[in-house]
Amino acid sequence: MQPWKKHFTMFSEQSIEDMKTYSDNTHEEREWMCYVYEKNGEYHLGAPSYGSESRIEVNPIAKAAQDSTKGLTNRLWTIHGHPLKDGKIYTGRQYFSSTDILNEFMKTRDSNEMTVQYVVFPHQQLDTTTGKKVIHNRVRTLVFPNRDVLQQAMTRSNSGVDIMTITPETGQNSNASDGSLKNSAGVDWFAFQEALGEMGYMGVMDLEGPAAGAKQFRSERMWVSNLGFVGLVSVGLLALLYYNTESFGAEVEVIDGVGDWHEN
Repeated sequence: MQPWKKHFTMFSEQSIEDMKTYSDNTHEEREWMCYVYEKNGEYHLGAPSYGSESRIEVNPIAKAAQDSTKGLTNRLWTIHGHPLKDGKIYTGRQYFSSTDILNEFMKTRDSNEMTVQYVVFPHQQLDTTTGKKVIHNRVRTLVFPNRDVLQQAMTRSNSGVDIMTITPETGQNSNASDGSLKNSAGVDWFAFQEALGEMGYMGVMDLEGPAAGAKQFRSERMWVSNLGFVGLVSVGLLALLYYNTESFGAEVEVIDGVGDWHEN
């Protein structure tokens, strides 16, 4: 089993339902986050905290104390959810941002300890039974196993970049004049994540569909360009639907391309 899938399958059934519950009101455009704990050999979610469409702040001490009342004390990772933004789905928001990545990246680089991250996001697709567009919850798992793998993935995706030279300041993306996201370290974080996916350390699971809906790597944008529209539709075959876009009163616009993801 690939590393990313191992860390996904460790979630309890209740945790999967919690992910969907916290994300089902994505049209309210509130980002959420919670801590991931290990208990009795499974991963469990702590209480969710909500923010705005692109920003959330929590008090770690208070949050951990709240979760401890439910018997969750062995905190491991974090998970957060990206909702719709401006009523649209930006495919770039289905990845981790430089803000999401940097702290965990630095931790693994400096300590050589494994870290895992998760992001839940809305994805629009066709229900092959009804022919209508629906929105599914999907979760992307990203694993930073050790320093050596980080450098291997960086070499694959950003030739010439030494991971040891990246700092929180130089690695942070900002909006360039051409609308793209750039940082002074010269790192394309989206390409870096794709490289980790090729190595088995990143993957996507459709929470609303069958287990066969898991994708090893590549964004939905890349799947469209590589497999075509029919290949994308087949991913949703027999999927359990939770939200029809008619509930929004209009079709949700999908904005392809990582350059359309503006970090706030």
